[in-house]
Amino acid sequence: MKHYKTILVGLDGSANSLSALEKAGELARSMDAKLVLVTVVKPKLQVGFGGPGLEVNTLSAEKLEVKQEQAQKMLAHYQVKLPEKVNYQAVVVIGDPKEMLSEILPKKYQAELVIVGATGLNKLDRFILGSTVAYVVRNTKADILVVNE
Repeated sequence: MKHYKTILVGLDGSANSLSALEKAGELARSMDAKLVLVTVVKPKLQVGFGGPGLEVNTLSAEKLEVKQEQAQKMLAHYQVKLPEKVNYQAVVVIGDPKEMLSEILPKKYQAELVIVGATGLNKLDRFILGSTVAYVVRNTKADILVVNE
């Protein structure tokens, strides 16, 4: 197996992202790699009536701050699940998860491997490969590992 120096893992609170974290922790420990834990806060509101939804309106500053605080708490919860002696950095960013996980963050942190859960939290993702994951698979230049629960 290829040796990775930096592994980026996308976390969204889903069961699949917890599985992705566990796999990332194992790989980081075995390769002595740095692990970058990432949660992306979307600055847009998603509304829909029985369908996948429509993104409208930017969130207010207060709501965005609340979402960032929730993301920080989630990352703190995830950090305690990492194996001992794993070098990691936890990051909350604001933006489009697709672009952040496929292009911007792998480049910023020089990640050679991106690990994501197969599906996220929304209902549509439970039935098909998540749209964010599909986008990341198609567009990242780094190696990618998609983890199921």
